Amino acid sequence: MLDTDQLRSFLAIVDSGSFTRAAERVHKTQSAVSMHIRRLEEQLGCALFVKQGRGARLTDEGERLIEFARRIVQVEAGAMAALSRKGLRGAVRLGIPDDYAESFLAEILSRFNRRHPLVEVSVACEASIELAAQVAAGALELALVTAGALEPGRLAGFHGFELLREEPLVWAAAERFRTEEGSPIPLALASGTCVWRRAAEDALAASPRATRGLFFSKNFTAIGSIVRAGLAATILPVSMVGPGLRVLGRTEGLPELPLTRMGLIHAPGRPTEEASALAEAVRGTINTPARQAA
Repeated sequence: MLDTDQLRSFLAIVDSGSFTRAAERVHKTQSAVSMHIRRLEEQLGCALFVKQGRGARLTDEGERLIEFARRIVQVEAGAMAALSRKGLRGAVRLGIPDDYAESFLAEILSRFNRRHPLVEVSVACEASIELAAQVAAGALELALVTAGALEPGRLAGFHGFELLREEPLVWAAAERFRTEEGSPIPLALASGTCVWRRAAEDALAASPRATRGLFFSKNFTAIGSIVRAGLAATILPVSMVGPGLRVLGRTEGLPELPLTRMGLIHAPGRPTEEASALAEAVRGTINTPARQAA
């Protein structure tokens, strides 16, 4: 039988990217985490990690173990929740813009479900301003939103905003995207309430580079399909410029963009245990070092 404590240490290394951060996550010493991995490797008869510079990377066997380890740990958590009074079993409502949903939602829910498999999660995908209104009205327990410029004691009108990440916005387009010299750059942007779109419009107002609006939508998937097809450029946080895209900038005559701020807002009053646990899963996903460096 595989030891679930050892599997938790293994998964903590996988999710955090290092033995040191994994030890912090499972509240053990680094030597204890290393011992867990050695014992797991001895039991399985194969190496799970190999050294790579100052860090380590998964072997093929380690990669194959991930899915099994997650299932085993999840089953144990489900049994504990079902048969004891310690597990959470209520419901919680999360708001998230669809651009963040595409990048983060699966990991947030996987992280949460592994620890709280009996909690029902409802998700609303709207623009940040609309989500803030729903949170303020108590229709959502919490929301992951984008905030704009700093204001004294708050961020962009979002009371109680908890900053999770701050990073530059960039112009992004498909690697094959090209425009003729002097011709306006076509843009695919979100709706007029989007913080990123307002940042782009403010930057372009002071720029001599000609652009034209080609496509506007509240739906990030629709914008992404236009951009990946090479028809237009858009704006993204630098960490969300994924495979097949490239960053545009001074070479194309486009102006520098400001920072974007991602964070949590909570419904008024004391949060439920389910909401607090989901907030922790959001923090763990957004603040994962590998995500920050993406």
